[in-house]
Amino acid sequence: MKVIRSLLWILGLSLSAELSASTWQLRGLLQSTAVQAAPGPVYSFQDNESFDLFNKPEARLLQRHEVMGATPNGGRTEGHFEGRIGLLRATASASYPYCCDIAGHRINQGYTHTSVQGQFYDTISVFGGGLAFGTAVRYTVHLDISGRLSQPNGEMGGFLSADGLAEVRLTDLTTRQSSILSWNAKQDAVGQYLLSLDTFVGHELGLNGMLYAAASVSDYAQTARSTFADFGHSALFELSSSVAGMNLMGASGHDFARQTQPQPVPAPASLALVAVGLLAWRLVCGFSVRAA
Repeated sequence: MKVIRSLLWILGLSLSAELSASTWQLRGLLQSTAVQAAPGPVYSFQDNESFDLFNKPEARLLQRHEVMGATPNGGRTEGHFEGRIGLLRATASASYPYCCDIAGHRINQGYTHTSVQGQFYDTISVFGGGLAFGTAVRYTVHLDISGRLSQPNGEMGGFLSADGLAEVRLTDLTTRQSSILSWNAKQDAVGQYLLSLDTFVGHELGLNGMLYAAASVSDYAQTARSTFADFGHSALFELSSSVAGMNLMGASGHDFARQTQPQPVPAPASLALVAVGLLAWRLVCGFSVRAA
């Protein structure tokens, strides 16, 4: 768990404390880098794309973004994002030719890298079910995630890697109590995961979801010439409550009510904690979420 949280912190993939009641957001960053140091001349290419739909109705609609790059000697990199509030999809791939010829002479030098990361936020008012103000009720997030990493997806020295990470946080905006779950494709199975939070009628909840996919390979990679992280089938975030008839619609207008019924899998090794006063989860290096 500590390893995953540290990695998310390094990447800047954290939820923002500045988001509050009656706000919603869909945002992300895609980065693609392709470098060729040999054979010369030196070639370097970057394709970066970011988007931020803060309190915009378009956040409810499916958004698509992509980046790609290539080197003259055959290196390739590509990343795709597709998502809306409640649904995130991401894929990343990279390939690069081997450094040396059969005699061991260096003929290629360089690397390719792609990362795709997306986040959404929405607020949900706790009411309904015929319950009086102040009545206790439990809300549960259902995270359904599918996808895979290439094999191999890591190599000593970092010359080849593929990563897939997801995170969900449910926060009571009145008490500041949070439940957090982190998922790592290298440790945890695909399937459905549940995250619950006890709250009260009259409170408001903040729901955050994040998905990250990355792939990189250099000329010196020994185990493979290409790698990928494919989570294009989706991370779906839905809600249920312990009492029938509770509100499950976000401030954005998106209905988080359960549409699918797969069986939950055991909690991931990176199942996170319930904490009081946890306020932050910022997305993407250098990104800070605007206040409403």
